[in-house]
Amino acid sequence: MVPNEKSFPRGGTIHAEAKTADISSNIVFGASQKKTKKAPKIKENFLNDLTEEQNDQLEAFSAETLNLDTLQEDMLVMGVVKETSATALHVALPGRMFARTLVADISEAYTRVAKAAMSGDTSEYHDLTELFQVGRIVYGKAIKTEKLGSSRVSLLLSLKPADVHGGLHHKSIKKGFIFSGAVAEIQEHGYVIETGVQGLQAFVACEEPVQTLNVGQLAFLKVKKVQHDAHQSTCTCVQVEQDQLRIKSQNETNLDYILPGSIVRFKVAKLLKDGLKGSIMNESFSAYINEHHLANALDTLDAYELNEDYNARVLYVMPLTKLVYLTLNLDIKAGEEVAKDEDEQEEEPLKVGSVVEKAKVLRLGSGGVVLLLNKKLKGIISYGSIRANFKGNYDKDEVLSKYGRKTKHKVRILGYDVIESMYYCSDDPNVVNEKLYCLEDINPGDLVTAKIFKKDDKIKGWSVKIGKVNGILEQFYLAPNVRYDVGQSLRCRVLEVNSDRKVCYLSNRNEYLAKGLKLLNDYSAAHVGNVYTGTVVRCEDNYVLVKFGSGIKGVLHRQNLKEQSSFFEGQTAKFRILSRNKDQITLTLPEDKFQLGEICPVEITNALDAGLEIKITFAAEDDDEDEEGNSNVEEYVGLIPLRLLSDHLELLHAQMRVHPVGSHTEAACIMQNIFSLRDVPYFSGQLTKDWQSVQVGDIIRSYVKHATEQVVDLMVSVRNYNKPVKVHVKMLRLNAVKNAPVELVPEQLLLVKVLSKEAETKTLTVSAKLTDVWSGDLSDSAKLVESYLDEVAQIKTALQETAAPIAKYSVGDKISVVFKGIDAASHDWVYTVEGSTKVSALLLSSLAGTAKAPEAGTKHQAIILWVDYSSEVLLISNKKLDIAHISPSGELPTNLIGKAGMKAKVLLKLESVVVCSLKKGTNPLVICPIRLHPNDVENSGSAELRQGDFCNLAFIHDKVPIAVPENVWRLWRGVKRSATAEETQVKAKKSKIEEPPKQKKSSIEDASTKKKAKAEVTTTKRKAEGAEKITNGLKKPQPLTNGVVKEKSKQNGKLFFEDKTPAKNAKSETPKQNATETKTRLPGVSSFWENDLSQSKEASSDEDEEKDAAETQQNSAKKKRLSAKEKAKAEVKEEQRLREIEERNADPKARLETIDQYERLVIAQPNNSISWLKYIAFLLSNTEIEKARDLARRAISTISFRETQELRNMWSALLNMELVYSNNFDEVLKEALNCNDPLETYISVVDILKKNKKKERLTSVLTTLLNKFKAELRVWPLAAEAYFWLGKSDQVHNLLQRALRGLPNQDHINCIVSFAKLYAKNENNEMAQTLLDDVVTSYPKRIDIWSVYVDMLIKAGLIDSARNVLERAVLQKLKPNKMQVIYKKYLQLEENHGSDATVAKVKQQAEQWVKNYAKAVK
Repeated sequence: MVPNEKSFPRGGTIHAEAKTADISSNIVFGASQKKTKKAPKIKENFLNDLTEEQNDQLEAFSAETLNLDTLQEDMLVMGVVKETSATALHVALPGRMFARTLVADISEAYTRVAKAAMSGDTSEYHDLTELFQVGRIVYGKAIKTEKLGSSRVSLLLSLKPADVHGGLHHKSIKKGFIFSGAVAEIQEHGYVIETGVQGLQAFVACEEPVQTLNVGQLAFLKVKKVQHDAHQSTCTCVQVEQDQLRIKSQNETNLDYILPGSIVRFKVAKLLKDGLKGSIMNESFSAYINEHHLANALDTLDAYELNEDYNARVLYVMPLTKLVYLTLNLDIKAGEEVAKDEDEQEEEPLKVGSVVEKAKVLRLGSGGVVLLLNKKLKGIISYGSIRANFKGNYDKDEVLSKYGRKTKHKVRILGYDVIESMYYCSDDPNVVNEKLYCLEDINPGDLVTAKIFKKDDKIKGWSVKIGKVNGILEQFYLAPNVRYDVGQSLRCRVLEVNSDRKVCYLSNRNEYLAKGLKLLNDYSAAHVGNVYTGTVVRCEDNYVLVKFGSGIKGVLHRQNLKEQSSFFEGQTAKFRILSRNKDQITLTLPEDKFQLGEICPVEITNALDAGLEIKITFAAEDDDEDEEGNSNVEEYVGLIPLRLLSDHLELLHAQMRVHPVGSHTEAACIMQNIFSLRDVPYFSGQLTKDWQSVQVGDIIRSYVKHATEQVVDLMVSVRNYNKPVKVHVKMLRLNAVKNAPVELVPEQLLLVKVLSKEAETKTLTVSAKLTDVWSGDLSDSAKLVESYLDEVAQIKTALQETAAPIAKYSVGDKISVVFKGIDAASHDWVYTVEGSTKVSALLLSSLAGTAKAPEAGTKHQAIILWVDYSSEVLLISNKKLDIAHISPSGELPTNLIGKAGMKAKVLLKLESVVVCSLKKGTNPLVICPIRLHPNDVENSGSAELRQGDFCNLAFIHDKVPIAVPENVWRLWRGVKRSATAEETQVKAKKSKIEEPPKQKKSSIEDASTKKKAKAEVTTTKRKAEGAEKITNGLKKPQPLTNGVVKEKSKQNGKLFFEDKTPAKNAKSETPKQNATETKTRLPGVSSFWENDLSQSKEASSDEDEEKDAAETQQNSAKKKRLSAKEKAKAEVKEEQRLREIEERNADPKARLETIDQYERLVIAQPNNSISWLKYIAFLLSNTEIEKARDLARRAISTISFRETQELRNMWSALLNMELVYSNNFDEVLKEALNCNDPLETYISVVDILKKNKKKERLTSVLTTLLNKFKAELRVWPLAAEAYFWLGKSDQVHNLLQRALRGLPNQDHINCIVSFAKLYAKNENNEMAQTLLDDVVTSYPKRIDIWSVYVDMLIKAGLIDSARNVLERAVLQKLKPNKMQVIYKKYLQLEENHGSDATVAKVKQQAEQWVKNYAKAVK
């Protein structure tokens, strides 16, 4: 039966036998009234109201338990704490319901303490596990809430006294009243209580020497003494235990003041079929007890005699009808304590999930089938669980027939209800026969089958079920490259069983599913030296946090690693325990399986953002075999970082595409578990250097570990050498490109030359300068581009094998495209290829120019300029000239071999190469390198090339169209010829035999030139003999001469275009240099800045110039000529524009937005520091730090020397900039001290350091300031204020004593007053009063100090103290003018803070003083 509370009577007489046909209207909240005959009900609904018998005349009362339907809003209910956590309570309610109590629902005091703990003050904070014990009785206001996204109703229980006792009145509180109050404040002799009753103040005296309650904690209290007033009552209480909450029957006649949990006397009046009916408080109120709320769980109703009194505890009171529901079970216990008290048997209590084979049916009771478990415990199978097993119609008798009295059933324990003292069970076969029902059935390390039932976006993983147990698959523990769907079954390993959250954590990664896995589940098993599998859950700069089984965590400090290793969150690998201190575990990596440079066959297992995760399978070290007779194998997991997939940035993601999961390839070991794909060709062709074999002069590969603006840390490819070598960024520059930025990223390849080898410290000194590691031969640059093109071809071949649509296209192919639109961000034109909608094409905005975009959907002809395999995009051109002049062939025409001065247009500028098109004829696209060498960090090979510009090129390859800008070719070819010339001198005889006739002639013509350079060659001979030799797979260059080589005349070296017509001014000679300049030049860049760049512009043919002129003339002809009217309008418009500019420039209030405007401002006001500072702020807002610094210097030199304050402002600005944006603060400070008043400068510096929170530097400056200027008065208050800011208030008094010793006597009073003001400003009023009181006592005539003293006290709110000081002041014998000041001050105080009487008193005193003074004068 669903009990409902009866309606509140509207008045009149209540009829005992009201005739009604509606059964629902006859059910009251908790008890049924007398019923008339009702119509028969359908049998299948028997489970909804099994206790109602179908009789002609049913005269009975019901004592049903509480449920969600009868639970009213804001109803007070007793509960029992079942579980506790730091932030919430799990409370059991009557009717086998549960509610949660959150931190904010305990009390106002506890909320205040919790907020203070969140702010860092934990002095009074105790979590809920300390304040509430399991089994503790509480009562509170029940609140129904609906969970988001579902219709399920959950309950919240507020224990706040203000919520629970808000309806009570303080005048109604009597002696003996029992309630639950919270400790609001702990005092010396007791507790101030938060009652929640408006107008009631309570106090509990602390009789014990040790106070046991904490702020915010709830306790049951009993009123011992109460005093009532009209607006407020005060009571004294004592703390009582929950088994002593007895209320005497004559004490209370108002049911609202009998709170849940109280113990009353219950008199049995009638035995109901589902409980007892009776009364409480001398039969003043009706009360009911359900059959499950008897004193003992197995008691029956027959055990209770009529008219007998029993102690009962109040569970709840129905709000409207005031029907009271009680329980006779006064000694409520948790499930673990049930079996211990019965005959002291050794058998353990029933656990959740345990199975009872023979549970005997006792009866069909209220709410379910009552069972006897293990001959001593009570259980119940709810009717709801029985009904859930039937779908559609069912027969009542047939269902009940299996639950006959004394029949036995196999059931599983679902839980224990502490209020009803019985277990609720289920006999559902699916539940009973489930092997994995609760957390106790699962252990860490078990292999289980989990079924996905929903996705969890919070953890970016999945929620699963293992039998009836909830599990979680977090993102870090998910197997990669597996498609997950709801309902999918997965094989998983249990990593952790969390009993607090009632969930287990799993992983389906292959590393955890491997045979023979060692999973760390217990700290006792964490022995030093053992190796366990773990997952990286956090990566920091200095350490890595690794998580093992059962939530055990270990720390891997990077400083403990021999080599630099890369880690990423989610990485699963093996780790060795280095040390353990209780629960703190320090880790390291296992010994290396592979050495540097060792090439291994690998399998790609996962594609990550950080790179490719790989697996290496090899035979185990032991010779054991598994059960099937196969040899044991061992798997090693590693990582190929993204940057180690290729030498070229734009090919990294393409390499990831061609190496999908499951594919096999080869990788070279770099360090520990880090492997490289790009270094396989290098290590496969060379022996890897080690510490013993590396020699001075060797060229070695290295990788950027870390780079700053000044220093680069490199890891060299030398075995047994794990130290990073440092190279200054300035030493990488050749300054071949002015102001070129040097951008280095981790894992970037650089070659280094060994300069020295220190055996004692085992240290290498290296150089990474381009001229130290490269001979200057442009054929090496050509090979670099050729390897790039080969890698692109390999990617294309791999994509063709997977039938990728983009692999069908090649550079130079002519295609039809369909226009889609313009990209809003890049303004590029977007196309799709006709016939293949999956392939996109882009026309870059630099190529589109100012052309009008076509309509969407129109078709166009285009030519492919480049294929971007990483983004799967074709870069195209729709220009007719490009379509006509670009051939798909990738070979260089024979007539272009060795040609220079070829005019071309830059079409594309990529990360590694530049794509150009020759202006004349039909030729393939020309590829130019961005960098001439991996160490060309300034990108000198392409610094002057911009998309859309024209340039002159020189070819450097014999077969492939690879070229460099002509000025670069002219710069570096001299280096190559000097090396060739020196080799010719060494091997003169051999060269003489093998040299062709033309070469002989050239050598004869250059004889005089070589003689002139003989002295220079001789001076640099030692350097030439010691030129570097690349040994690790690189081409051994010819010796490099560090002098200036005179270029021979180019009469025989004319530059030709493809039409073989001589170019105009094609000759070029390098100016001669003297010997002094030669010594200061870098090798290879001797004539860098002397090259006449105008020659490249003049190297075009006459035909080209004529064509350009014709095109210009044709374009100008197309422009429409303006009429006279249009010209007049244009002139007026231009006049108006110029006038607006002039007015804006003349307006002093106009906002400055450009550099020109700021320049005009500082020119107009050169001595105004505000103007300069605005200009500096503008530059800083645009991150122009260097320009702002230079501008500050310029201002200092511009402002007149007489304007000392303006100059000081500029120096302060410069110091501020150096402090924030640079490391030159100390140097600039020294300069400022020399140019300005040192004291004023130091004072400004103190202010600057305080604003920028530089505490350590401020302490140092204060020490210097106090030592140098100890005789200056204003220094000491400044230092004291800084001490307060630094948190050194305890040292201020010593500072005052030190000041008084250093200052002259006439400054002592002012110094003390200044310190007193600082004390008052920092809320230390006592010290301030002490100082000023001493001063006015010693110097009573100092009226200014009396005024300061009084003002300070008034500001602090100490009105009485200020009045006392003024009373002392008026007693002094002072001159009339001074007394007038004091009395005015006194009168002002009383007018603002006193009464009319005190004002009159002051006036009277003043008049009396005047009279007395007049008499004294006479």
